[in-house]
Amino acid sequence: MDPFIIAIIFSIIVVGGTYIFVLRMSKSTVKKMDQRIKELAVALELPVPETPKPLISAFYSAELAGKVKERDFYFTNFTRYDQKSTSYTTEFSWALNNKLNNRVVLSKEGIAATFQKQFGIQDIQIGNKEFDEKFLIRCDDENFVKKLLSEDLMKEILKRERMIHGTIVIHHQEVHYEEAGVLVNENDLQRILRIIELCRQIAVETENM
Repeated sequence: MDPFIIAIIFSIIVVGGTYIFVLRMSKSTVKKMDQRIKELAVALELPVPETPKPLISAFYSAELAGKVKERDFYFTNFTRYDQKSTSYTTEFSWALNNKLNNRVVLSKEGIAATFQKQFGIQDIQIGNKEFDEKFLIRCDDENFVKKLLSEDLMKEILKRERMIHGTIVIHHQEVHYEEAGVLVNENDLQRILRIIELCRQIAVETENM
């Protein structure tokens, strides 16, 4: 047989085999993501959603919404697309009963935070050495932040410091959390449940100021 034809047949077999492998892996990931969402709904006592199950995990999305502990709650897993990249995203928010004029952004210290500081992004120092070393705090009203972040609340945040993989934003009428990635394994689920509860505590503290 012509070597050229053999090469073409071999390429088709390799590409086809790779496609089937990726498709199977993606279907397995979708199944796990869907299971975690259902478990999250049960844990929060929300209706279990019936989400479409695409063949490719990049097309998977899910939403949860309703009252949790007498407070409006919203959660979503989705894929964010832009001109340069595609990224999985997990985000949720707790509603506040009063509207805030301030915007507080709380994120982990790291390479990105160091980069932001070099370009003059405001970093408020609370006075708690451990907290100041581990978190970047941004807000136009320093007094508001210092009043919000009580010693008890800072202790609760520090307890979960390693679990926080994203950014907490307190703004308008919500406490919002967002991180890259989606819920796939049991550890992801348990970690995000701890962050959900932490943000609920932040919402309560914000309203009690």
